Amino acid sequence: MPNAATGDEWDAEYRDGRWGFLLDIKEVGRTGVITAWLKTTGTGASVLDIGCGEGILYRHLDPAVLTRYVGVDLSEEALARAGIDDERASLVAADLESFSPAPGEKFSAIVFNEVLHFAEDPGAQIARYVEWLAPGGIIAVSMYAPWKETGGGYAKVRAMEQGTDTADWELLDALELTSQAKNVRWRLRLLQPKA
Repeated sequence: MPNAATGDEWDAEYRDGRWGFLLDIKEVGRTGVITAWLKTTGTGASVLDIGCGEGILYRHLDPAVLTRYVGVDLSEEALARAGIDDERASLVAADLESFSPAPGEKFSAIVFNEVLHFAEDPGAQIARYVEWLAPGGIIAVSMYAPWKETGGGYAKVRAMEQGTDTADWELLDALELTSQAKNVRWRLRLLQPKA
């Protein structure tokens, strides 16, 4: 995977088709879980999507409910491919560790979409974003989970889980989703900060 600090590498990989697989039907299961969580919790009105790529999650959100969507990704090439409705959505080229929304802006849902592997401390980043969560809002996390749990690739998944297995969080749901067709798995969490 490219260095998270350089958008140019991400842009080149999007142009070369490296990330086209994210649009494949074999990826839609995890997106479906996230959108079902938003629908069931009634938090799909204003969504901050960190690691939005080409706006894949946006395409699955309920347009009858969605009033505000902000997608954040390091790759300007990915954002240019998103095709969003500019009246209720905006895209920002930024990395997850430096991004801040407009002053006073709050979201009913914040989604970390396959991006926390690039955070120095995934748990700390999730906690940092609570500032922009509306009362009663939720945080949804999706992370690719390598099969080998003892390897370095799994360390960020473990760090995210340890960072949210604290008294500060209510764990509303936690799933391990496996695609038998792709032979990959993801770890997903639905969180709400405790008052």
